[in-house]
Amino acid sequence: MGAPSIRLTVPGTLRHRAIAVRVVAEACRLVSRPQDADGGRSENGAHLAPGYDLSHPFDAAFVSAFAEIFNNIAIHAYQRRDGGTIEMAISIAGDGLIVEIRDQGQPFDIDAVPMPELDSLPEGGMGIHIARALLDEVIYEPGPPNLWRLVKRLEPEARQASTAS
Repeated sequence: MGAPSIRLTVPGTLRHRAIAVRVVAEACRLVSRPQDADGGRSENGAHLAPGYDLSHPFDAAFVSAFAEIFNNIAIHAYQRRDGGTIEMAISIAGDGLIVEIRDQGQPFDIDAVPMPELDSLPEGGMGIHIARALLDEVIYEPGPPNLWRLVKRLEPEARQASTAS
């Protein structure tokens, strides 16, 4: 990735998902609400909000898609076992966000993943479909290491709304 990036390595377990999701949520805010670049702190440095804010559609979409991919890595690539790591590189690219995720887990054939039967509301098997529906690009390259590249661009009208507030 050409732009400077935020890097994070976490254990590839569901237990550590919240840490990775929090970092991605904060990176989303740098794109969707650049005027909040101070990290949501007041002039005295106190945090304004204890949790992360997903009220902007860009943030909600990216975080939801990322969480689905993280789940797939922890559950399927690492088969719910401890020992693997997930390496992330998060870059802001002009009007969008790029997250590259690497893992050493079991690779798979993404083209063999069936389209879910949406009429039956399946309980599982929706993660990749959800990510593809919410992001502009979802690229997977089997490894090792396996590489996921998630890309979303901020729509022009959303960009105007975020700078107006």
